[in-house]
Amino acid sequence: MRRPIGPTRREVVQGVARELSSQGIESSRLEAERLVSTVLDVKPADLLDQGGVQLDPATAGRVAMAVARRLNGEPLQHIEGTAEFRSIELISDTRALIPRPETEELVDHIGNWIGKRAPINRGLDIGTGSGAIALALLDEGLVSHIVGLDVSQEALAQAKENIEMSGIEGLELRLCQSDIWSAMLPQDTFGLVVSNPPYVASMDWRRLDPKVRDYEPRLAIDGGPDGLKVIRQIISGAAIALELGGAIFLEIDSSKGPAVLDLLRSTPGLSEARISPDLSGRSRFASAIKRADLRV
Repeated sequence: MRRPIGPTRREVVQGVARELSSQGIESSRLEAERLVSTVLDVKPADLLDQGGVQLDPATAGRVAMAVARRLNGEPLQHIEGTAEFRSIELISDTRALIPRPETEELVDHIGNWIGKRAPINRGLDIGTGSGAIALALLDEGLVSHIVGLDVSQEALAQAKENIEMSGIEGLELRLCQSDIWSAMLPQDTFGLVVSNPPYVASMDWRRLDPKVRDYEPRLAIDGGPDGLKVIRQIISGAAIALELGGAIFLEIDSSKGPAVLDLLRSTPGLSEARISPDLSGRSRFASAIKRADLRV
């Protein structure tokens, strides 16, 4: 008995791209290639090189299921199971935020601050989530050792898996309570404090894009009534935890720039407070230095 002849890989990619485009999904062709590649467990380049290979009905059905998940709003990275951050491949699922391109820029800002100096001996990543920032800083030689804090045991479990998958050494994971500084040891001091903290105001939660609201952890997004609850805790504690000459770097909501700048400027021990734009020109990054002439 002859097996049913199915569509070719090329035809499936074209059909998926049309379906995604009809639902307003940008970069539909690229997403189609990634979805089909994920189902077939091949690289996109191999997918196109073998575009004439036909899919059997069972495989075509799996592709249809993946497309349905995407059309229902599930992030592409969750369907693929991985996300790229800088040069690192990370596990991606509902336990932690999907790393964003803007957060890659945060690593650039830290690298520019460090410049040609020796790596920071000890850093602190607050709300480490997947471990993306901490692992990138280690991988690029910007820090020698970094502590990753999170209030979510699930996020820390994902970060541990990413440590193992990447093979990058030097990330120490710690669970903290509602007081993010509760996991600190008496001897802890850091040359760098970095965070991509929750910064969306609670009242704005329901207005978020469904693919964020329905598939990513609220703990990593909801920053309290004004979006600054966690940021206040980070800044006040950083002034104490930082070594003299150390720096704090934060990713922030573009609308919160003036408020965060005021917090940094009004915190004893911090100086050179500034807000920097991302590549789109939006106020996205906040930073300050621990004064070398003032102990707090």
